[in-house]
Amino acid sequence: MVNDYLFHIKNRTIIFDKDGIPLGKAPNEKRGGQDYPAYVYNPVGVANHGLFLYNDLIENANRLAFGVDRRAAFDKQVFWLIKNKTGKGNMSFWYHNYPAFAHGCKPPWKSALTQGLILSLLLRACHLTESEEISGLAERVANSMKTPTSEGGFLYVDDNGDYWYQEYMGNLGYVLNGFIFSIWGMYDYYLYSKDEECKMIFDKCIDTLRKNLKRYDWRMGIAKWSVYDLKDKNPVELVYHKLHVSLLRDLYTITKEEFLLDYANRWEGYISQPNMLLVNICRHARAQALKLFKRLKRA
Repeated sequence: MVNDYLFHIKNRTIIFDKDGIPLGKAPNEKRGGQDYPAYVYNPVGVANHGLFLYNDLIENANRLAFGVDRRAAFDKQVFWLIKNKTGKGNMSFWYHNYPAFAHGCKPPWKSALTQGLILSLLLRACHLTESEEISGLAERVANSMKTPTSEGGFLYVDDNGDYWYQEYMGNLGYVLNGFIFSIWGMYDYYLYSKDEECKMIFDKCIDTLRKNLKRYDWRMGIAKWSVYDLKDKNPVELVYHKLHVSLLRDLYTITKEEFLLDYANRWEGYISQPNMLLVNICRHARAQALKLFKRLKRA
């Protein structure tokens, strides 16, 4: 993942402000007559950058090769998140102030993926600083993850009783990697606080994966792959497919749930040149069919 991150920096899809806070290249979407700057602050990007810095710091590595004071740079990411949080009752969360129209999100919008990654980062900051302010903020983020979406929180329970976290709030697509990163935050908070409610929710989410992972297993003829979400069921790009495999393996290491390892092994087995060629052909054909459908719909 570090190599992918460095690739984005090299290709300037990620840049940094004068304080070392990352900005991501904004989506080229101008619906509603609103223009957006070329680069925007993204709380997910800030959390990711902080987590990379933390790993370099504790491992005495310099994989980001930035030549900066890693601890000071880490602190700046945390301070930015503290400054830009939004509060409601006993909850704290972060808004995305740019559009994600492809996922049905108009700014400002919220994301459980954002909450999970930031919660993981804040707990690592607690490890370094023992700050009561940061610990209190982490508790408020965890509260938001325990609160149902109907009450302004992030926990969604569907009609089947399955527990979900949505990367794009309000879009019932259930992005797989976003869901898993969200529950990692809850597991981290359980390890930190021994909050049994967080552990219960984490276990419920693992049950959700047990019942629904088969829905992410994509087949078209003899082509086999994994999909990004359950709404559009698009076969993912290779980097995301590998991420799915890695995330399932990591979940297996802490839960020992065999179904997670079974899917990780199955999906890793899909990574072969003949199958990948078939998947790319199917993806291209599907994209062209969707373009034609939209063109006919506008006509």
